Amino acid sequence: MPNYKETYLTPKTELIKRIKDFQSMMQTEDLDGALISQSADIVYFCGTYQDLHLYIPAAGKPVIMIRRNIDRFRTDSKLDDYPVIKLRKFSEIIRNIKEHDLPVPKRLGLELDVIPASVYLKYKQLFAGADLIDCSSLIRRQRAIKSDYEIARTKETAKMMDNIFNALPSIIKPGKSEFELAGDIEKIARREGHQGLIKTRGFNAEFYFGQLLSGPNSAMSSYFDGPINGIGLYPEFPFGPGEKIIEREEPVLFDYVGAKHGYIVDITRTFAIGEAPDMIDNAYKVAEEIQQVILAKALPCMPAGHLYDLAFEQAQKHGLTDYFMGAPYPVSFVGHGVGLELNELPVLAKGVNTPLEAGMIMAIEPKFVFPGIGGVGLENTFVMSNTGLKKLCSFPDQTIIRL
Repeated sequence: MPNYKETYLTPKTELIKRIKDFQSMMQTEDLDGALISQSADIVYFCGTYQDLHLYIPAAGKPVIMIRRNIDRFRTDSKLDDYPVIKLRKFSEIIRNIKEHDLPVPKRLGLELDVIPASVYLKYKQLFAGADLIDCSSLIRRQRAIKSDYEIARTKETAKMMDNIFNALPSIIKPGKSEFELAGDIEKIARREGHQGLIKTRGFNAEFYFGQLLSGPNSAMSSYFDGPINGIGLYPEFPFGPGEKIIEREEPVLFDYVGAKHGYIVDITRTFAIGEAPDMIDNAYKVAEEIQQVILAKALPCMPAGHLYDLAFEQAQKHGLTDYFMGAPYPVSFVGHGVGLELNELPVLAKGVNTPLEAGMIMAIEPKFVFPGIGGVGLENTFVMSNTGLKKLCSFPDQTIIRL
């Protein structure tokens, strides 16, 4: 069995507080309970992932029903005060709820944004007569505000990403392919403790590590809902680095996602071997200016969409709106929350009125795409404090890094 360091385990007090806070939210929404099965939500409430159903009643002790490795759960989670039982069949869920002196819910919360339709139909049959309510928005709102423990974990990931990016100048060489260089970087990332998996919420939301793109490839659009996509190696996965050889006098974009102990940091820098084209160089300076404007003005209670408006105004001021956040298919956001998943709340998008709050962790990514030439951008991950945004990574971001 694993023998993790004690510091690797999420503290019991942290997990219990998360569950109790969620119970308070359910009571406000008149839910009798919620059945949780999605991996990131299981990690959030349990501190580890196994194939299980977590039933959280609006009041009382949760019931943890595990389909496979019950011993691993007991080793990896500090939730030792709650019933942990073996779930042999899907149909046993209601019986297990009753056996632990909990009423069968009449209004049951489910993660309807992510569970497959086939699973939903099973729940509908199992909880016949109950109202099945989408509780995913409650969970996502709760997870958007990070605790001191989560902020500390994210800072560990930020330190890891600093170490990875500090190694980049020594390995970027002309004549290497993007894919070859990506392998060199991933070796460093794994050595530094990168977990590999990047959790992303949503249907068909596959994502792998990040982007290492050069020249025109960094301006290639594809399926991913982001400003930078890349060509990929094959049409079966048209995303990320390809076989293109890295050359001098062109942008080399590194948009990488770090994940350690589950918590994510998103960071982008632009390099050039020699000089970058003038339009790339100028656009990077505008991206840095956008970041500074946002840092100067972002405060708790401000609508999340206002940060996009600030960024767009700066792009407009410099005549770059046609290239801002993608071209010819721009996205209408300039940032996003990060946590256990890459695409958490808040969404810093046009028209979003959700107020920013202290404890939110978000990636802000002003980027420009010039079709046929290249993409350029800057991205950092910040935590919102009572006085404004605090940058988590220390890797410099003032200019394109010339090699």
